Amino acid sequence: MTVPAFDTIVLGGGPAGVGAAVGAARAGASVALIEHHPVLGGMGTVALVNNFCPAHLDGSRLIIGGVFAELRQRLARRNAIFLSRDHGYAMEPYDPRAMEEECAAICREAGVELFLGRRMGSVTFRSPDRAEFAFEDGTALSARTVVDATGDAVLAPLADTPFRMGGQGRMMPLTFCYKIGPVDIAALQREWPWAVGVDAASGEPTICMAGCAHEQVAAAQAAGKLSIPVKGIAAVLNIPGEPDHVTVNFGRVFVDDATDPRQVAAAEAQGRRQIAEGEAFFRKYIPGFARARVVEIARQIGVRETRRIVGLYTLTEEDVLGCRQFGDAIAQCCYAIDVHDPSSTGTRLIELPRGNHFDIPWRCLVPAGGAPNVIYAGRCISADQAAMSSFRVSPSVMAIGEAAGVTAALASSNGGEIRAVDPEAVRHRLRTTGGILD
Repeated sequence: MTVPAFDTIVLGGGPAGVGAAVGAARAGASVALIEHHPVLGGMGTVALVNNFCPAHLDGSRLIIGGVFAELRQRLARRNAIFLSRDHGYAMEPYDPRAMEEECAAICREAGVELFLGRRMGSVTFRSPDRAEFAFEDGTALSARTVVDATGDAVLAPLADTPFRMGGQGRMMPLTFCYKIGPVDIAALQREWPWAVGVDAASGEPTICMAGCAHEQVAAAQAAGKLSIPVKGIAAVLNIPGEPDHVTVNFGRVFVDDATDPRQVAAAEAQGRRQIAEGEAFFRKYIPGFARARVVEIARQIGVRETRRIVGLYTLTEEDVLGCRQFGDAIAQCCYAIDVHDPSSTGTRLIELPRGNHFDIPWRCLVPAGGAPNVIYAGRCISADQAAMSSFRVSPSVMAIGEAAGVTAALASSNGGEIRAVDPEAVRHRLRTTGGILD
């Protein structure tokens, strides 16, 4: 049987995978994108973490362009995102269904062949420049180069790529997000006026609650009404086009290994119990939510970290807090260090100085060993836990993905070896297609 051959296969259809697939295809490669969910968008769609954290707005300007900026504008043209008009640090919630559609559209327009709802059965590295992916149904694809954009670096153990797990062996907790409503926006605004605004483009009311309700959480816990190990609400954001419904990030499930299917299944069961508690908490303790009900639960629990590869360079907390710049930068980021403590209710949040950012070097995407035709993208690149906690959000991982895709495309036309690619050629390509590197 003839196995369909591509220049590049991208594994994973979240923001990093979409960036990688579009970047590779626009650089001239034939590209297949494999995603086990039936839709694209990753954590932003299947896990209902449907917002762009401000990794792309440094307080005065946009610092991430390319595929991300294009996708952001596509959502804006549909009034499917609440944009931060003043270039502040506000999160930008979007309609997850619109995100699914626009991710698929931008990939197809670039010529990417999508394989959605397909689970990988195995991968074999047959030669230095050829990898073959077999699906569970027995069909297969092959490619010269591969981008692992799964977030979990699932290829690392198979490609002999060195990697680490969590931070000092501990992984940040998981959260099962959900959608709840209707919210009485007028009642919320009367009691918590800071939580309600107006979107300049659509005129719709906006709801943004983050890092708040500490007194209400403490009261519910003291009354025995809330067992979720949190100190406050992580994030509640309403949905463009449906402003009286919000998505909720309010849960914390501890696991030892979020790549273990049995542990994840147990975590999802516990997460569902936390959703029930969360609904009751919001109805009783948060203004405007007295009649709200859970109307949708995410397709999967949200995962913050698992594996991270050991690359040619490891980005550190000191690099982030020092706003370090690199000669081989392929992306910029200004989001806070945001570590959800792996063993407590606490969150370590350190904002960068307004108007500043750090660079993400190309070397962090390139593994220090293992199969020579594999590059990594997203939260699984080479970094310590604190640095990863900053760039793990959608805008920056999409920019990282685009750089990985461009690298894979360049390598596929020249022997397939990732490490042989000149990072300056990647940077040149990114700049010519709207990337912001300075």
